[in-house]
Parts: sequence; C-alpha cells; structure tokens
Amino acid sequence: MNPKMHPKKEKRVKDSRHRKLAMADREEKKKAPVELTIKRDKPLSDTHYELNPLMVVHVGTHLIETTVALADSAAGAWVRSTISELKLFRRRGPVVVGLCAFRGYPTGSRWNLRGPLSNPNHPSNPYRAIAICLGGSHVLFYELDTWYRKDPGSIIPRGLRDLLDNRKVVVVGWGIKEMVNKLQYEWGLKVARPVDVRKVAAGTYGKDAVWWPKHEKGRVVMGGLGFEELAELALDGMQLEKKPAKVREANWGEIGIDGYYGNDDKEDLELIKYATRDAFVTHQIATKCIGKSGLP
Repeated sequence: MNPKMHPKKEKRVKDSRHRKLAMADREEKKKAPVELTIKRDKPLSDTHYELNPLMVVHVGTHLIETTVALADSAAGAWVRSTISELKLFRRRGPVVVGLCAFRGYPTGSRWNLRGPLSNPNHPSNPYRAIAICLGGSHVLFYELDTWYRKDPGSIIPRGLRDLLDNRKVVVVGWGIKEMVNKLQYEWGLKVARPVDVRKVAAGTYGKDAVWWPKHEKGRVVMGGLGFEELAELALDGMQLEKKPAKVREANWGEIGIDGYYGNDDKEDLELIKYATRDAFVTHQIATKCIGKSGLP
C-alpha cells in the first residue's frame, strides 16, 4: 500500500488500471461489426395496402421476424399467437421480454415546439412507440395512435397489457425504471416485473465490469458501459455499430411503412431495423445472464 495515498483512492486507481487493461485486451480481440439488414417478408404490390407488415431483420447470423402493428388489434393478436407458437409459458423459469421505448413529438404539436423540446428525443417528450422481443426471434413494433384520443391507454390491446403486467414475465430494458414509470403515466401500461439490463449483466460479470465512478463537473457520478459495449461484454464480443445520428434524433411518432402504392420510406425502415436490434440484443443479454446467474 502506498503510505501517501488513502486506501479508498488507491483502490479506485487500481480498479481504473484493471479496467483499462481489460479494455485494451478486448480491443485486440474485437470481431468485425455484425451486419444489420431489413427487408419485407413479401414483395410490395403496387396497389396493396399492408396494415401490419412483417419484416425480416438480420442481426449478424440471427434472423428476427418483426411485425409492425399499425392497427391496435394487431398488437394483441401478435402477443397471443407468439406465446402460443413459442410455448413460452410451458418452459421452466421466467418468460423474458426485451423492451425498448422511443420518444417523439406530442401529437399535433411538432411545429409549435421551441428550444430543447424541438428535439423529438428530449426526455420531456412522450413515448410514441415500443418494441418488444419474445423468444429471441420475434419482435413487435407498436406505435400508439394518439390522434383524437383523450385516453390513449384505453386502446392498448388486452393481450399486450396482460403480458407486461404478468408476474411470471421479466421485462428487461435499458433505464427500465424511468421507462416503465413514463409508460404507465402516458400510456396507462403497467409492467409488473421490470429489471434493468445493466443490473442483470452486473449480476453475472460483477458491478465493476458494468458501472464505475467518474468525475463530472467537480462531483463523482456513476458511469459505465453504453449499450453497444454491454452487448460486447455479455454476448461473446458481439460488435454493434453506433446508431446513426438520424436514428438517434428521429421522431418515432410518424412511422409510415404501410406500403401504400408500393412505396416504403427508407428512413422509417431504418428505424424499424434499429428498434428490432435493440429489443433483440436486450433480450439476448438478459436471457444469457439470467441463465448463468439467475435474476438479480
């Protein structure tokens, strides 16, 4: 022990050195970034209007079927059919759901916003869409239609409500506490058993591998791995590219991929692709860590 250094400070210095060595070791062993692609399950027709299109998304070698629920009833139907197809409640252990939520402008107010709220992903702006992953192979993208609705939560399908409000279902997400509180306030959607994906990973790899103190503006705050770095840690070195700025700053309340007149909005397809990726990766991290170490 260095006699001139306080024991706690010396421990922080050692921990910092260990993290830097571990990060340097991971840099040497890095794999190539996984390829991320999206396409429709069926080709578009010039006249066909597809209300709930099915997308095929590849995250590396993993194939995920993503249903885009443009009708509220389709979200409930997807939950029922997916649970039945995968026989989720017949398996041992908890059912794991990967959940992501996406912000956008409040309905009808986009052109009236000024200052920070003009960014659709400002924390004060509402959630406009969610993506949930079941079984590691099926994703639902659901955009809540709030037009002309005084109580948007009243139209959320019962199947979706029952799934997330089930104590046998572990709902895992990034920043899950804030997310579920906001979803309950804005959508009336309750989550019975939320768990933060970082907490799940820390239960397997240790808190120091996921979180650590850092100095910010003269005070000590908790920092840690970002989403892509967490995937690398938990999923055998999986390399995810950072989201493009147009995805990070997107308005998630105006998705239009119904294929009307045979057209698709490429930017909206990009959003669906990254929403699928995030929900899938969240599910995979949780499934792997819970399988190794149990629930935190």
